[in-house]
Amino acid sequence: MGKRWGQHFLRDAAVLERLLAAAQVVPGESVLEIGPGEGALTGRLLAAGARVTAVEIDPALAAALRARWGGEEAFRLIAGDILHTALAPQALFGAETRYAIVANLPYYLSTPLLFRLLAARGAFNRLLLMVQWEIARRLVATPAQGKEYGALSIAAGHAFETALLFPVPPGAFRPPPKVESAVVRLVPRAPLLAPAAELAFLEHVKWLFTGRRKLMATALRRRYASCSAHALDAAGALVGMRRAEALTPEEHLHVFRLLTEAPPPGP
Repeated sequence: MGKRWGQHFLRDAAVLERLLAAAQVVPGESVLEIGPGEGALTGRLLAAGARVTAVEIDPALAAALRARWGGEEAFRLIAGDILHTALAPQALFGAETRYAIVANLPYYLSTPLLFRLLAARGAFNRLLLMVQWEIARRLVATPAQGKEYGALSIAAGHAFETALLFPVPPGAFRPPPKVESAVVRLVPRAPLLAPAAELAFLEHVKWLFTGRRKLMATALRRRYASCSAHALDAAGALVGMRRAEALTPEEHLHVFRLLTEAPPPGP
């Protein structure tokens, strides 16, 4: 089981206990578990008093989870793809209270799911995520980290307070992956943009990093040629001679707002 979906099952008891402690679950709290696999963490979450909704894409694993905990009132199973699962609290738990997320993600799923969770972050209060070490480093990277810092770093820094908690060795999984993993905590920040504008901001950042070695001011003048000279000059003054990889998430947002919230040029 699990090969089709790229799963590596966490089996190390010490790591599981450390993950549970980092989740800081309190009795009665709602927890969305993404990719429960064989249920090693699921059982610990239920024992801690959590109300668990688990989303599992593998039909065989979903059947085993249902057979084990299907009769428990605090457990709900959704057999399906988390990328197509409604994330509203009412849909997952039948209540409007924000929930916590704990996830051990297949590596191929990390980036697309993170961008989806970013858009839905009003639904949950914290996210505890086990991902490939490289992804973890990118999530918490700053401009000082060089190549590790990119569009994913800016998106995460814009939407969350991020922290890399601890590494997890390959031997903690069955089968062992070929790379190190790590646990990161993401706590949602209050949105600074309307949903449509935030989506446009993320696309703007992704575009910038398709040419990360280009001077940013030059690229902006080409992409936003229809903006007023005042807005372009203000953005250029902020950017200076720097490339996209040198600006913080806050600076990127400021540049985006200068160019998209400015009035159109006059006649």
